[in-house]
Amino acid sequence: MKTKLLLLISLFFFMLSCEENTDYYPKPRGYMRFDFPERTYSVYQADSCSFQFEIPEYFEVIDKANCNKDIQMDRFNATLFLTYIPIDTNLSMNTEYARKLVYDHSIKADAIDEIALNDPERKAYGVKYDIKGDAASPYQFYITDSTSNFLRGALYFNVKPNYDSIRTSLNYIVEDLDKMLETVRWK
Repeated sequence: MKTKLLLLISLFFFMLSCEENTDYYPKPRGYMRFDFPERTYSVYQADSCSFQFEIPEYFEVIDKANCNKDIQMDRFNATLFLTYIPIDTNLSMNTEYARKLVYDHSIKADAIDEIALNDPERKAYGVKYDIKGDAASPYQFYITDSTSNFLRGALYFNVKPNYDSIRTSLNYIVEDLDKMLETVRWK
């Protein structure tokens, strides 16, 4: 008897909760808002190093030993690590080592696109790597004059790798890194 009464009361409340005129509106999609800095470039040249390039104002260059540089992008919580190697040994050894460092990320990468850099007028040759997926470094490159200078760069975000989360910022930064590569000059 108690179960029947409990069932009838439950059915009564269930019927009251069903209202025909209830309008349902789905929530609109929300997107993150990004306010990117305006691009203003200046030439970066260290006195003792044999290269120069243009960088945007939001890049902060930190000098390291032997012309190595850390370029911090605090606004994006990212750092570009630049390694300079004077070519006094085999060039192919340097390019293969740079390639090995890129493909160490293939465990987490969905794809690695290689884009050749070839500008005989500036004597600038190399490869930039667009690493898609949750790899630690989504963008790397090397550029050389093939006789004396070799410059390698690797971009790292200071967060756990999540390609979907960093993609918008990454696309913005990559435009500036491409500009940097297009303006590399050797002394």
